[in-house]
Amino acid sequence: MAGAARYAVELGLRGLLRHPRTMLLTVILLGLGLAVVMSMLTLLAMLSADPLPGISERLHLAWVDSRAAPTSASSSGSDADAPPFLWKLADAQALMALQPAVRQAALVSTPVTVQPGDGQRSDTAVAVLALGPMPSMFGVPLQRGRHWTAAEERDRVPVAVIADSTARALFGDVDAIGRDLRIGSTLFRVIGITGTWAPRPRFHFLQPGQAVWSERSESLFLPLHAALDAGIAPMATRDCDGREVGGFGFDTIDIGACRWLALWAELPDATARDAYADALAAYAQSRHAAGVFERPAASRLDSVPAWLAANRVVPDSVRLYLWLAVGLLALCMVNVAGLLAARFLRRGSELGVRRVLGAPRRSVLVQCLVEAIAAGTLGGLLAWPLTLFGLWVIRLQDHGYTDLARFEPRLFALLLALAIGTGLLVGLVPALRAARIEPVLQIKSP
Repeated sequence: MAGAARYAVELGLRGLLRHPRTMLLTVILLGLGLAVVMSMLTLLAMLSADPLPGISERLHLAWVDSRAAPTSASSSGSDADAPPFLWKLADAQALMALQPAVRQAALVSTPVTVQPGDGQRSDTAVAVLALGPMPSMFGVPLQRGRHWTAAEERDRVPVAVIADSTARALFGDVDAIGRDLRIGSTLFRVIGITGTWAPRPRFHFLQPGQAVWSERSESLFLPLHAALDAGIAPMATRDCDGREVGGFGFDTIDIGACRWLALWAELPDATARDAYADALAAYAQSRHAAGVFERPAASRLDSVPAWLAANRVVPDSVRLYLWLAVGLLALCMVNVAGLLAARFLRRGSELGVRRVLGAPRRSVLVQCLVEAIAAGTLGGLLAWPLTLFGLWVIRLQDHGYTDLARFEPRLFALLLALAIGTGLLVGLVPALRAARIEPVLQIKSP
């Protein structure tokens, strides 16, 4: 039995060399179809990857509905495009105080102009103003120095943690630790230098019009109250009471009347998540019962993947192109199935002789499937350089995220598996037809 199977496999491999033109066309069609699909799968995999591996699975975005009651039908449907997520400062502080055992951070991202203490040069940096241990929660890599302490935050001490690139732009090659950083009229003491921290997408504070896939991320981290004391007005999305339209603003912000903070909680397991979700719902219910929250009590606790999906961070066009690529692969598979059927039926006499000599249908089926799988494997090998070329073409496009289209070694195994599976799938029907050939009809008497 093993010898017969081995012989069938050997015949299948030898069959690759017969009718080389149809086999070459088969391999090319499979290679093109697989390359197009793999190019789009690679891009989608990169866009759907964990923005902060090992960290983001513990982070959850909390929200309670503290908005004013809608005044018209149009305003009640304003959340169709993106779910609300902003907090007032007082509400964020109140919830954080109710859950002291949970690491939490309320933050906003905003551009600021910074100078060294002597004011001789300036630079524009995107800053995170944070309430709570945001840098350690989000894995901001500390090269030297330290993050601010809870005592410094409570006492509103003007300290700053800056990226190495910003430190070099402001202070040159001099160690920036302990030096003064001027923001407005306030001097902040640099206590920490970080490496590059650029999660892609920038999920921690999503706002309309933001380049969420930008390689440039925040390079300055400040305690929130110290930043507010320095007169920094966050230029970011806000939702304010008494205004018909919130949105992005460059004017001064009404700290008490506006929602402008994102609140994140570090929840390491399902038990912690459920407990925090219950506390969040209870807080919303109590505030609504007290008449502070005008709308019916509502709360939400989103994981990072759920938050990204809710905001449709991965462009719909990428998924559309993937489906188009799958359609092209299906078209290639139909044509390849036809070519394989023609190859097998053309060799009907040979297969008939094998049957007459005692070969079972299963042996003929194995022979044809081996040939089809080998063709699929060759198509996969051809698809590899074609996929690299396709990804290079994608990177030429300027869409902010296309530079992520890079082939990774782990995807090569997926490519080979897809190639072998495709070869098996397209060869199954032609192989079954070939195995059912009646040998008497294929052998002519002399």
